[in-house]
Amino acid sequence: MNRIFVFLIASLAISPIHGKIDKTAFLPEDIITKDVAILGGGASGTYAAVRLREDFNASIIVIEPKNRLGGHVDTYTIPDTNTTIEYGVQSYMRYGPSEAFFKRMGVGIGGPFSSLRSTNIIVDSTNGKLLSDYVPPTTNETNQAIEIWAKLIEKYENHFNPGYWDFFDPKSIPEELLMPFGEFATKYGIVAATPRIASFSGIGVGGLKNVLTLYVVMYFGTPVVRDLLAGRWFAPEGSNSLVYQRAYDLLKSDVLLESIVIEAERSNTGVTLQVESSSGRRQLIEAKRLLVSAQPSLSNLASLGLDTKEEAVFSTWLPTWSFVGVAKLPCVPENASLSFLPPAVAPKNYLAVRDNPWTLSFSSTRLGHFRVSFGTNYTITMSQAKEKIQTEWQRILDAGTLTSTGECNIEWKALGNHNSVEWHQSVEDLKNGFVQKLYGLQGYRGTWYTGSLWCGAYSGNVWAVTDTVLPKLLKSF
Repeated sequence: MNRIFVFLIASLAISPIHGKIDKTAFLPEDIITKDVAILGGGASGTYAAVRLREDFNASIIVIEPKNRLGGHVDTYTIPDTNTTIEYGVQSYMRYGPSEAFFKRMGVGIGGPFSSLRSTNIIVDSTNGKLLSDYVPPTTNETNQAIEIWAKLIEKYENHFNPGYWDFFDPKSIPEELLMPFGEFATKYGIVAATPRIASFSGIGVGGLKNVLTLYVVMYFGTPVVRDLLAGRWFAPEGSNSLVYQRAYDLLKSDVLLESIVIEAERSNTGVTLQVESSSGRRQLIEAKRLLVSAQPSLSNLASLGLDTKEEAVFSTWLPTWSFVGVAKLPCVPENASLSFLPPAVAPKNYLAVRDNPWTLSFSSTRLGHFRVSFGTNYTITMSQAKEKIQTEWQRILDAGTLTSTGECNIEWKALGNHNSVEWHQSVEDLKNGFVQKLYGLQGYRGTWYTGSLWCGAYSGNVWAVTDTVLPKLLKSF
């Protein structure tokens, strides 16, 4: 097992230390004094670090558990080649400062991104057989439905972007946004958009039709749809990891990789953090403010010593389990991909596309490798996820869905987890002001927040919302 992975798992099990941090226990060289400590070096944390230090002349320190920056950007390099496969983030919309950030890091903007065309083999998720009676929506049907969706939601754009600073008054949230998505889609004739929404956003494992329409807008909102319909999504030149490699080269004197916070003291006058690296070295960080860009789950934030006000908000997220990887599949043709769907979707019941507690797909890269994407709505470890993928793969082979006389075992090249949390608050919670309570934590106890739980779940969104957070954070000094 990878040492970094062991360290990440171990970090989640650490019991936070609660008590007064003894500054005298640290050597002078182990005490770091900064304007802003940034927890997490993913898309929002890295972007915030660059802007704070380079544009606002604020001193920063980034604390990142992994051995790299970049969060959900995962790049696999085929050995003995310069060829890379992106198995995490695939592409970027042009919303907000996206293009400017890549150009700033010296990374070129490539041409419009488009998925490779391949023959999609639809597999019955209950038995591994070919789901031959399923009729997917045509491209025209899908696009027409998405165009209608775009017109329906564009009037709400300012309430969702950038971030939810101007969210609806709790008692005035439009009722259509509080409808289950299945009812909304049926009412407005956009059912044909459901498979595209599900595959593009990843939302709704276990049943998309029951998800509130408001949450679908968050995950598949106006900026996303606008660029999708206009063909404006792009993949940068080189690998998607390159922008974060360049950012690390710029920031590395102010980045602590393979490090976690094990104890914290926070107040409106400043924060003190005790940080431990994978080597066991402990350092003390004293900062005027803390910027949390990591996912705000109770486990991720346990070491910060949350109070009852914070726990009341952060305890309401729904955990998600998602795994991405790269593998060789010797029995699948290079021009084919595999998607598992519940039999209830046949022949054209598109709202049932997520009526399964797990999702799995193998997508062709035309490079002798396949992207693997697996997610569940139940707790699962990485080893269990890998075992489940292997089981479903064997089910396909046993059912004769693929015809081959050769060796058909999966040959894994990379596998990583994108586990997170997502919105699932009830209508009652929303009408009781959940979003306002969430944003009311901005600046509380010297702590500010950015990232995908505070806006749409795409890099363009998190960079745009970060640009709204930083001036407020700096003004609070």
